[in-house]
Amino acid sequence: MRLPRKSFFSVVLLLSISTSGWSAETRTISQEKLRDKIYGYWIGQLAGNYMGFPFENLYLDEPIPIDIDRYFDFRDAEKFGLKMNLNDRRSYTRIMADAMGGAWSDDDTDIEFVTLHALEKYGLDLNYAEITEMWKQHINRFIWSASRKARDLMEEGMLPPATGARENNEYWYRITSQLMNEIWGVIYPGITHKAAERSEWGARIMTDSWATHPDIVYGVMYSAAIFEDDPEKLVRLAMNYIPEESPFLRGMADLLQWRKEEDDWRVVRKRMHDKYATEIDGFEIPYPVGGAVINGLASILAILYGEGNFVKTVSIAVSAGYDCDNQAATCGGLLGIIDGGSSIP
Repeated sequence: MRLPRKSFFSVVLLLSISTSGWSAETRTISQEKLRDKIYGYWIGQLAGNYMGFPFENLYLDEPIPIDIDRYFDFRDAEKFGLKMNLNDRRSYTRIMADAMGGAWSDDDTDIEFVTLHALEKYGLDLNYAEITEMWKQHINRFIWSASRKARDLMEEGMLPPATGARENNEYWYRITSQLMNEIWGVIYPGITHKAAERSEWGARIMTDSWATHPDIVYGVMYSAAIFEDDPEKLVRLAMNYIPEESPFLRGMADLLQWRKEEDDWRVVRKRMHDKYATEIDGFEIPYPVGGAVINGLASILAILYGEGNFVKTVSIAVSAGYDCDNQAATCGGLLGIIDGGSSIP
């Protein structure tokens, strides 16, 4: 049955009335608290996205040598001896955001605006034909790799999940879908199985196989974070929703163990990089800085070492490198849900 067109808040409130999520008990939440958590999801993602922009895809073999704990821009490159994206908009965040009244982002956040619009138009049973229509109308510029290929295949008449299938999309292994599907965890607050199901559904628009597993994990974590504020518990809960043979699951287990053994996240980052950056289950990653598994694990690293602190968590997510504006956005959104938008510095 189609739901009538509703605001995002109304849809979430409807779902939150009787969510049982990961336990047998019914959980409830006030409208005010829920609204603040949803606000935290949006603002946290954008703040993380902005913090990571200048360093996106520049640090692969080693992390950024200093902790990125604030907004850095072009003026900081020489001062701190940092590699930064100085030849495009990414190192000019303050200028761009101010010029557009704050209404500036990229695919790490703005694809979810289109998903939200599609849900408002078609309801919660949104299907692949309908989301394809929305992509054709609204997603045509500033997309890359797996999403660009998926969009081109849509233009040829192909529908998801074929657009993300390994045999059709040579970028199926990339991080691309991770940065576009956290919204499902907020659409289904506390209903973790639905968040997992729809996160995978969204991921398969542009990725395949184990590259979809981080999407599932973060969808579950976002969903559960409406009611759970312990980051490690969220990580452990989400592990139950991906296949036992998943390389991403193995990486999560490794990080949990390494967290017990080592207090320095930079030491663990090296272990993680050596094991998961360039090859996954015999598949040599063509573009390691954009691999789904290593980037997804970088977020888990930040969540485990961030100790529930927004700035510390996002700082580690950026400083760990790789496609770091994604990890920073994902972690920022998660902490924004846990503590609410009013808590974001």
